[in-house]
Amino acid sequence: MAKSTPIFDSVLEEEAALEKLGYRQELKRSFSLVGMIGFSFSIVTSWTALGGVLILGVESGGPPVMIYSWLGICAFCLAVAYSMAEICSAYPVAGGQYSWVAVLAPPGVARGLSWVTGWFMITGLREPFTSLLPCSFAAICGCRLRAC
Repeated sequence: MAKSTPIFDSVLEEEAALEKLGYRQELKRSFSLVGMIGFSFSIVTSWTALGGVLILGVESGGPPVMIYSWLGICAFCLAVAYSMAEICSAYPVAGGQYSWVAVLAPPGVARGLSWVTGWFMITGLREPFTSLLPCSFAAICGCRLRAC
């Protein structure tokens, strides 16, 4: 059986899909495994955020509550991640959620909803870092008070 050759390279197909959406490919699309792991750790920072609130789970119900709630939260986060991955594969734009809202919302409200989505995204990216400071301060003060 003869080996079939693709008519278009996959990179050209992606560039054509972006051009169809009105965009030009500008970003690099090849990342190494180490680069992707480093990027995900820099974005998620779940272990640093989790460290400040572990005491709440221990006081509220102990290890069973912490383990089962962690599994439940992981299931819901994966559902959101799979949904966003599906939208990202259909509309591969660099803006993310606010660009998807601009494309998928009704034309009359697309601009306003895209603006609100962008602000929610900025707030969501900013808040984990601001919540780490009080937790860290409380942990430092608690350690100092107990040491005295």
